[in-house]
Amino acid sequence: MFTLNSKWFRSGTIIFFLIFIASTVLYFSNPARTPFRSLFSLPARKILSVAVGPVIPGIKAKVLKVQTPDGLFLEIYAPAQNGLAPLIQKIRLPDKQDALFQFQGRATDLALEDLKNDGIFEIIAPTYDASLVPHLNIYQYDKIAKVFAPYEKQSN
Repeated sequence: MFTLNSKWFRSGTIIFFLIFIASTVLYFSNPARTPFRSLFSLPARKILSVAVGPVIPGIKAKVLKVQTPDGLFLEIYAPAQNGLAPLIQKIRLPDKQDALFQFQGRATDLALEDLKNDGIFEIIAPTYDASLVPHLNIYQYDKIAKVFAPYEKQSN
């Protein structure tokens, strides 16, 4: 039986207070808490959607829509060489909320479409702003600068 003077009761009380003090230090001390936070937090990067197509002349690239704590990004990768796909460009989308739109009869959050009829696909990525107003972000490959830029409709 356990009594207040029992050896088991005293050692259990000491262990309880040591755990209490350690947990209090971890709770109030940010430098001590940071290594443990990564064990219980969500992954820092989440791939939302993938599309593959000729977004660069002569290259069938892979386009990823990625959610990070910093916001939404488009990542464009060249075909894999030696098992690694090199990153061509990373584009930060202006809004932080992912969105869907109807494209060819289906709801999607990333699409590739040849809007200029030049054989090179443009990247279409819908988003919501902080007020949940939808935006359709369209990027095209600029052959001169060799980077992706916001889409500009050609005037006739």
